[in-house]
Amino acid sequence: MYISEKIKKEFIKFGQHLEELRKERNISIKELSARTGIRKEYLKKIENGNAYGVKLETHIVKIAKAMNITLYKLFDFE
Repeated sequence: MYISEKIKKEFIKFGQHLEELRKERNISIKELSARTGIRKEYLKKIENGNAYGVKLETHIVKIAKAMNITLYKLFDFE
């Protein structure tokens, strides 16, 4: 799967923002994994900006619910 450099940068920003939100709420990767059923390794890939495609899309709602935030908040980054 080809991902342009511009889109890769957006995935990195998203991952950094997710990590910041998680840490603000004092939620560890292990705890988020338990709440969502998503493997810790995959959550780390998301936070590092290395997760793409449908699998990521299916997990975003789970992550927002587990962190008790809206999708808008999850995507409110620059």
